[in-house]
Amino acid sequence: METSAASFAARALEGHASLCARFELGGGALRRDGRVHPPGGVAHLWPFARAFVATLDVAGIPAELRAGAPGSAFDGDAVIARRLRALERYWDERGPAYASDPPARLTRLLGGGDIYYDDNAWAGLALVQLARQRPGDSRVDRALALADFARAGWDRDSSAPSPGGVFWVQQGRGLGARNHDRNAISTAPNAELILHLEALGKPIAGEPGPAEMARWVTDTLGTGNDLFRDKIRGDGTIDNALWSYNQGSMLGLHALLSERDGPDGPEHLRRAEAIARAALGHYEARRYAGEPPEFVAILMRNLLVLSARTDDDGLRRWIARALRERADAAWPIAPGATLLQHSAAVTLQALAAWDPADHRLLA
Repeated sequence: METSAASFAARALEGHASLCARFELGGGALRRDGRVHPPGGVAHLWPFARAFVATLDVAGIPAELRAGAPGSAFDGDAVIARRLRALERYWDERGPAYASDPPARLTRLLGGGDIYYDDNAWAGLALVQLARQRPGDSRVDRALALADFARAGWDRDSSAPSPGGVFWVQQGRGLGARNHDRNAISTAPNAELILHLEALGKPIAGEPGPAEMARWVTDTLGTGNDLFRDKIRGDGTIDNALWSYNQGSMLGLHALLSERDGPDGPEHLRRAEAIARAALGHYEARRYAGEPPEFVAILMRNLLVLSARTDDDGLRRWIARALRERADAAWPIAPGATLLQHSAAVTLQALAAWDPADHRLLA
């Protein structure tokens, strides 16, 4: 029997409550995974950002479904306010962007504290979704700074193999002193961020533009069959892994480009639809084996971004069915789930309960 929207909503609320109970520290921070970590050690930015997104996704469930869920006591405004306060602890003026861990005086003196371009894309996209769902809580100024940070991370060395692309980690210090990877996941989501900001009336001047960023991923990491490889390393070799969040970010990017690129718009929409079909076919044939749930959740979110823009009813039905199946597969949440896994499960339940009319709020 097919799970109802009300059941998905109840699961999302239950999962979010257990996430807060398991992971929340004072001031809205979330604790680091694992048994061995510093007392009070807080989560890295990547899992923190995905947990923040999960809260926004639960807040986006239709009010009547949230109100009707057994034992629901979700105060979205309060949780969002706590997470925003905690997020500011990660801000590092050396980016300027969010660091992987809240900068401490000692790490500043030692030149440590890596800053990742993909992590900052997730934080920026969360702030965009917040701006759409709750305009009074907007932190668009931070998202704008993150878009500028991403552009600064574009490889401009014409002698590099396949020049272009956004580096995975800020170059020149810490891990960035030796890691010169340029990834699909550090490039495409940041292009999406720029487009979402434009849609909010906050255009970002300068180069590269989102279309150029999309072309670089396609030319450098495309497989030729509408799927995308993971990254090009500093030595020019390619990591051929076909992670689901890369496919999601690229189809979402083309879906967004379809609304702003004038005469090229229909071709971008066709590309988004082709990538969606290729990705769904590829992962369903493998039963999503080896795909982390947090990657799958990003794929599903971007499929909904496309679903709100395509006129292909068959594809929309395929997307809706895939989301329900992945949400069912992620439930119940294992007692030992990491923060990333737990957040992904909550997001999948929440998105399966959303009203399709609200999918344009997603980022």
